[in-house]
Amino acid sequence: MNLTSRSPLWFALLIVVVCGQFVAASPKPPQAAAAKSSTAPAAKEEPFYLHAKHVGELGLDCNACHVAVKEGSVNLQRPGHDQCMACHQDSFDKLDNQKICSQCHTAFPPTSDDQLYPFPRYKKQRPILIDFSHAKHVDPHQRIDPKTGMRADCSFCHVIDSKGALSIGHEQCAACHSKPGMKPLLAATSTTADCQGCHNPMAIENPSLRKVTVPVEVVSGAYKDIRFSHQWHFEHRGQLDMNCTVCHRDMSQSTTLATIRLPKMSSCGTCHTQQASNRRMDNCGTCHASSETGAALASYSRWIKPAFHDESFRQRHQTQASAPDALCYICHTGVSSTSTAEQRCEQCHRTMRPASHTVRWRDDVHGKFAALDRNQCSTCHVADTCVRCHNQVPRSHEPLAYFKGGAHANLAMLNERSCFTCHTFENTCAECHSRTP
Repeated sequence: MNLTSRSPLWFALLIVVVCGQFVAASPKPPQAAAAKSSTAPAAKEEPFYLHAKHVGELGLDCNACHVAVKEGSVNLQRPGHDQCMACHQDSFDKLDNQKICSQCHTAFPPTSDDQLYPFPRYKKQRPILIDFSHAKHVDPHQRIDPKTGMRADCSFCHVIDSKGALSIGHEQCAACHSKPGMKPLLAATSTTADCQGCHNPMAIENPSLRKVTVPVEVVSGAYKDIRFSHQWHFEHRGQLDMNCTVCHRDMSQSTTLATIRLPKMSSCGTCHTQQASNRRMDNCGTCHASSETGAALASYSRWIKPAFHDESFRQRHQTQASAPDALCYICHTGVSSTSTAEQRCEQCHRTMRPASHTVRWRDDVHGKFAALDRNQCSTCHVADTCVRCHNQVPRSHEPLAYFKGGAHANLAMLNERSCFTCHTFENTCAECHSRTP
């Protein structure tokens, strides 16, 4: 069949198909392309790091923005509009640059000082130092400040304010670092090189550049949901014979910020189990701000049995109890944190009968244990303990005439050694028995 023989309807359909393919293959008008591109996801804007831009890229000096609160002072004030307008005058006049305003303000356009970020921007969130060594700064002689009664090297730098918060700033550091020849030098004329001797602002803003990882609680100065007052402890230091290193024991050996740790709860137990009786560790609400959000620390409550006190612990606890850092004193009254390993055992075992001392212990078992290790018995028993009991006729010897007449033979054959606890062959057995047949 040729083309002309086809019906008019078939020919019309062919024309429609061909035209449709041509339209699909033809380029779209600009309006259509624009409409499609508007639905594509916007490119993610790269984060802007203030100090990386101004110090790293532009090479500005720190004192271009960070100026002294007054002439000659080492205390610096927050950079203000005057410092920014030295370079960004046009943006401030038009108030059209949100990126500039957002470095200090939480809203755009800013309307009040309440919309300011804290200064430093990451205060209590990220460390403001590159690194710091307490070991290089502590007094090797551990001298005491007569005015405060605390270690002079601690109270010299760490100042306790009226609210009990610890503060340390350029004023304390300048006591030494403002002297000629000191590095880094802290003075009103300090340059970027001096500032970077202690600070790395680019690493503060961008944590991926930070070489030293500092625990969050160290940066903030407190554990989450914990109420603690340095001021209270400072006021009562005389009653409890406290000093900074009582709680911060390892601080004087710390060489980096990464090794700094806040005191553990076991350190609190040194005082709060016995001396501070009105603020015992049993009262969780004394220190824990919220008992609902925090997990119960069973290891530190004398009313809750610690998880490691399992069924076999009573038989093997001597290893943990004799360890230098043993925490028995936290729960067990009468045990001091400064006791030696031997004293810890004595303080418990003089008042608590060991599990091995069952009802059969005195008559049947204790002799075998005593023969194996008499030193263990001496933990609780004095020298004449054995004599006071064994000078009396044992119950197994009654009636004595019957026992002496032949009943003793069975016991002697089973455990002859027990007989020689009190008897010797010469003064007892030889009366009837001879060593030679």
